[in-house]
Amino acid sequence: MKPFSGVIMIGAIALLLCSFAFKGKDTTSLEGKLYKVTTTEVKKGKSGKPDQDEISFKGGKFKSKTAKVEMGADAIPIELKIDSVYTQEGSDDNEDIDMIYVEFEGEFTNKMEETVKVVGTVDGYGIEGSIELSKKGKLKRHFDFVGSQKDKKKK
Repeated sequence: MKPFSGVIMIGAIALLLCSFAFKGKDTTSLEGKLYKVTTTEVKKGKSGKPDQDEISFKGGKFKSKTAKVEMGADAIPIELKIDSVYTQEGSDDNEDIDMIYVEFEGEFTNKMEETVKVVGTVDGYGIEGSIELSKKGKLKRHFDFVGSQKDKKKK
């Protein structure tokens, strides 16, 4: 075998191994995004008092104050179920804008062996979903959230 073809073979194998390592774990559409949301606890079909929260995505994990404080889940690993892009027509300058549409879900087991499950949808700049706390399959708490992407501060 020629030295050059050996290098190509090693590169192909490395590329193949990397593609398996990232399969199902790629959350780049949400990576680094921050959302300002309103969370509301739902008890026995009735909504509680709304509370302000921030949701962030970093390192393939969902983070929120509600999940951390109320459910003991600092960071919940997520998986994207649907990850797509659509084009929205521009307004004044007639420039089209690419928008993301993502459906995600994830689970985490806290220190008390309770399961924290998050399910949500990001459509363009908006986000909505729910966070549930259960133990042995029995629902203990349920929060709904809805909001929009937080603007980054200009320097």
